[in-house]
Amino acid sequence: MEKNLTTGGVFKNIVYFSLPYLLSYFLQTLYGMADLFIIGQFNGVESTTAVSVGSQVMHMLTVMIVGLAMGSTVMIGRSIGAGDKRRASAEVGNTVTMFMALSLVITAFLLVCVKPIVSLMSTPLDAAPGTASYLTICFIGVPFITAYNVISSVFRATGDSKSPMYFVSVACAANIAFDYLFIGGLGLGAAGAALGTTLAQTLSVIVSLAFVRRMKTGLRVSPKELRPQKKSFGRYCGSASRSRCRTALYR
Repeated sequence: MEKNLTTGGVFKNIVYFSLPYLLSYFLQTLYGMADLFIIGQFNGVESTTAVSVGSQVMHMLTVMIVGLAMGSTVMIGRSIGAGDKRRASAEVGNTVTMFMALSLVITAFLLVCVKPIVSLMSTPLDAAPGTASYLTICFIGVPFITAYNVISSVFRATGDSKSPMYFVSVACAANIAFDYLFIGGLGLGAAGAALGTTLAQTLSVIVSLAFVRRMKTGLRVSPKELRPQKKSFGRYCGSASRSRCRTALYR
C-alpha cells in the first residue's frame, strides 16, 4: 500500500518505515540460522559445517544484492515523490531488466566457480562435498533472491516497507517447514537445507507477484520501459554506493 512519507511527523514516518525494513533484513539472515539449527538435529559435523560455510557465502551475496537494490529504491522513490508516474514506471522497467540480466550472469559465474569458492573458504575436506552441493542449489536460486529484492525495492519506493516484511516472513516459515521435510524426513542433509531455502525464496516471489497484481500504484510497465538504459544503470549504482556509505558512517 502506497504511503506518502512527506507529510506528518518526521520521527513517526521514520519509525513507521524503518522498523519493518530492519526486520525484513533480520528475517533474511534467519535462513542460514534455521538451516544450521535444523540440520544440527539430524546430521553430523560434516553436514553442519557444510551449511555453515555455505550460509556465509550466501549471506555475503545477499548483502551485495540488497545494496544494489537500494539504488533502484532511491530512483523510483524520487520519481514517485515528484509525481512523475511515467518516469517511475520507466525506472521500474529498467530495474527489472537490469537485475534479471545481472542475476543470470552472476548465477552462471557462481555455478562455474563452486569448487574454487569452496576451496577459498578453507572448507574442511570432509565437509567440502556437502558445501559444494549446498552452494550449487543455492546459486541456482539467485534469480529468486534478486527478484524478491527488486519487488521489495519497488514497494519501499512507494513508502510501503511492511509488505516486503510479510513476504520474507512467509519465506522464513516455509523454509523451516521445508527443512524438516528434506532434512529430517527425506534425509537429504546439506542439499536438503539448500533445497528448502531455494523453494522458500521461490514461494516468497510468487506471493509477492500475486500481491503486486492486486496493488494499485499507478505504475504500468510496458515492453518499452523494459529496454535497458545506460543512464539508469549509472544512477542506480551511484545511489546504491551513497546508501552504503551512509550506512557505514552510522554503524
